[in-house]
Amino acid sequence: MENWRSEKLKTYYDFMSEIKADELYDRLVSYGMFSEKLPPIFTGDLFLQYCKNIRKQSFSDKWRGYINYENMRNINIPRNIGIPTPMGHELLCKTLMKHWTKLTKYFSTTTKEQSRIISRIHIRKMQDKKELFLMNYENRIDDGTPEPDIYLGKRYMVHADISKCYPSIYTHAIPWALVGKDVAKNNTGKKEQNKWYNQIDHFAQISKNGETHGLLIGPHTSNVLSEIILCAIDGDLSKKYDSYIRHIDDYKCYVNTKEEADNFIIDLNRELRKYDLLLNHKKTEIYELPICVVETWIHKIQNHMATFQKFKDYIDYKEIQAFIDFIIKLVSENADNNSVVLYAIKALKDLNLTKNAQEYLVKSVVSLSLLYPYLVPILGKYIFEKYEVDNNQIQKYANMIYERYIHKNNYEACSFALLYAIDSNSKIDSIDIKIIKSSQDCILMLMAFIYCKKNNLKSEVKQLKDYAQELKKGEMDQYWLFVYECLRNLSGEWGTMKKNKVSFLKSEYR
Repeated sequence: MENWRSEKLKTYYDFMSEIKADELYDRLVSYGMFSEKLPPIFTGDLFLQYCKNIRKQSFSDKWRGYINYENMRNINIPRNIGIPTPMGHELLCKTLMKHWTKLTKYFSTTTKEQSRIISRIHIRKMQDKKELFLMNYENRIDDGTPEPDIYLGKRYMVHADISKCYPSIYTHAIPWALVGKDVAKNNTGKKEQNKWYNQIDHFAQISKNGETHGLLIGPHTSNVLSEIILCAIDGDLSKKYDSYIRHIDDYKCYVNTKEEADNFIIDLNRELRKYDLLLNHKKTEIYELPICVVETWIHKIQNHMATFQKFKDYIDYKEIQAFIDFIIKLVSENADNNSVVLYAIKALKDLNLTKNAQEYLVKSVVSLSLLYPYLVPILGKYIFEKYEVDNNQIQKYANMIYERYIHKNNYEACSFALLYAIDSNSKIDSIDIKIIKSSQDCILMLMAFIYCKKNNLKSEVKQLKDYAQELKKGEMDQYWLFVYECLRNLSGEWGTMKKNKVSFLKSEYR
């Protein structure tokens, strides 16, 4: 069914063709190495300049390890974020740039028969942003809103997703998607390794320690690689089903009968298996329509906000107190989904709160963050900055967070507590370098180093540098950010970058 809008919406290929090969390289190298889930202290700008203007030869083609970083999800279950070495990341970015014309042609071929863009989240040029990828990005002007068209007159909706999508992707499946499994499997010898599709496969492995199973979660290169495979699946699946959309690894399909719904699940599973992927049966469900398009808890918050806006120019203490109670109840009603709190905080950003209401909100959200660690990383932007929290108060809160989570081995929360202390020129009372070293957490050790250096804690800085020297000898790649930013005298490719004053920290954290 054609969209009612008179203007033509962009195709998948339109978005891809807007990105030039050199632009792809620049943005992936500079802005695509570090996940948005990390503390916002990292940059690839100096590294990009080094690669383009100073480096005299390519990085060596050898296996590269990576940093593991545990990020808390909104349901208080952790997931592993990967941070590649800069050399492994750059080699992959350069390979994607080299073959970008072929890749855009591939994306055009696999998606040209689609009546709409099936893949709703993909790399693209974004206004006012230098990144090429943003999770949950939506642009209704360019992308349209296909769901009202595809569920019109339908009786059932299938909701399905891929089991452990990125960790399950088999790098050899990339050539299978690009040129077909038969062609790819017949061109796997040493003489065929220079073929363009095998090069992409090879450098995908290089950035993940030579492993063929799994892509790192976090780097934007993984979003490009996963789309190669997932678009191939869409290309075949869409020939039979014209009423489904995909958000990365999350599928929604609208059908007329229960039998069609069952068949979609069977066919999706069959297509996934062609690429060694599996359906997550625990999250696969069939719903009878109509159902709410938007989560019920979102409607409830919106209705509450509408009441605020209708009757008040400002929100006072008692109203924010009632609102927080309302939000806490919603969290408990939705399996402790902390997205409820985040949505509520964002919803308040354009409303005027009295001073007392602001203070109550700040204390309440901090209190919730001590129960739900998922909320700790949002405190800086949405609470401390927004409501101009006094540095003395931030110090108090940072200490509470650090003390609570260091004993629970939640090193992400501790890293952000250190960040808040650094940004507010505050002190953490219970810094213990032995505990930090024993964490084996690269980001926590780096945050501790930055904190100790800023506060002139010479003994603690020395202890961390000594430990970095130890790690340098055998486990450099797994701790490269900590080791690289701690030490001056490094050898090989690391040393050359260091001599050229490359840092991966924003200037205020160096």
